[in-house]
Amino acid sequence: MQNITTHTSQLEKDLVALHTGNAQSKEWFHQSVLNILQTPTVSSFVKADRIAEAFISLDAKIEYIKEQQKLLASLKKQLELAKLYGKEEVAKILLSLGVEKLEGLTISSITASKPSEKTVAKLEILNADELINRGFFKVTVDTEAVEQALLSADQRHEVEEFADMHIELVSKPASIRINKRKTFSQSDTQTTIAA
Repeated sequence: MQNITTHTSQLEKDLVALHTGNAQSKEWFHQSVLNILQTPTVSSFVKADRIAEAFISLDAKIEYIKEQQKLLASLKKQLELAKLYGKEEVAKILLSLGVEKLEGLTISSITASKPSEKTVAKLEILNADELINRGFFKVTVDTEAVEQALLSADQRHEVEEFADMHIELVSKPASIRINKRKTFSQSDTQTTIAA
């Protein structure tokens, strides 16, 4: 299990603060990176590792949170089922004792409802192709086909009156990629030493 309260470097704190998107947090992060890169007594390898460690630490924290969300979702489902089954059992017990309503001091009352059944219509498609042939379907524009037609000299005239393409500038901010080292297992190390 990942502990997310481990020591956090200043760079990582400034990296996390970037979530605000404000200019001050960007300046702090910029300065933290510069401080690492401009340290004369540290090799470039150590500088790269220090910068990457902040991102790798965030990756680990994100994974930990994802695991916890899965556990919480599972626990939530268990509690909801326990509540549902508990209500059923209390209702059965109260009704078996002839009690439909039980008054309380901190709550107004508990009311037991008898089991009931009702019919609900549920659609089952037996032959989808035949239903489509008889007109029971939705029609939507095939945007990929329209794009291809607009780009084609042969088909453009068929669609140009009804559709057009615009060129938009999509900006992608500068970014980095953290290339993690492959770790060798104990057996890989032993094989290398033996060779």
